[in-house]
Amino acid sequence: MFVYSEWDKLCKEICSKNIIRVDQILQQRKNSKWISIKHDVETNVLKALYLARIEHKYNIKATYYVQADLVRSNFKLLQEIKSLGHEVTYHYDVLDANNGDLDKSIIDFKNNVNMFLKYGFDVRTVCPHGNPIMIRDGWSSNKDFFRSLQVQAMFPNVLDMVVQLPERENSGYTYISDAGYGFKEIVNIQNNDLKNHGDIEIKNYAELINIINTRDNVILSAHPHRWEPSKFKFIINVYVFKVLRSVARMLSKVPILKNIISRYYYLAKKI
Repeated sequence: MFVYSEWDKLCKEICSKNIIRVDQILQQRKNSKWISIKHDVETNVLKALYLARIEHKYNIKATYYVQADLVRSNFKLLQEIKSLGHEVTYHYDVLDANNGDLDKSIIDFKNNVNMFLKYGFDVRTVCPHGNPIMIRDGWSSNKDFFRSLQVQAMFPNVLDMVVQLPERENSGYTYISDAGYGFKEIVNIQNNDLKNHGDIEIKNYAELINIINTRDNVILSAHPHRWEPSKFKFIINVYVFKVLRSVARMLSKVPILKNIISRYYYLAKKI
């Protein structure tokens, strides 16, 4: 499923619907039906551009959440994505990057927001990064950053689409993610780092389309670096991903090795 031709097929299938960027969700009228496509750009910005061009072909405007370390070296590619009408903004992981230190995280976040602005990207909405293999002591995940009332007060014009949007969007919506090389309905996107109620696997493309067609509001989240031009490359990626995940899970059963793996948590986003 994770090939460009399938993304093209999906966009063609849904392009007649009310598809909006994340920064437009709260502007929708009550009882209106909408779909919002978001992308977590954690590596390989060129692949994000490929998806952005496919969406543009069908007059679809999406939101691209980009990790800060990618901006300076890829700003021209990101500006091209923005020129196609997409929202380009911040995929943050400041708490994990600063070992849970809120004060350092605030400085880091503020500096990164200013960097986005420098290259022409307004930061109106943000999305936290997960870092599944990170060992944390004193914070649950990056979501704790915008759970902080201090942070919310300091950045009143920034909306965390995971932490804050569920409380402000009164109509409710279905959140679908391609995390782990398979689409899933994420049951509790706001607080699944605190209590996971069990995500629902979407078995195939037909089931995905049926959910999009039958639910009133849907957020569809994709990771561009996992999408490929051919099924062969996709199959290789899935195989490598499963092998590395299995090895990581096995090693993490040993406390010393688990601590070592945690220190290199940022490498997980590359697979």
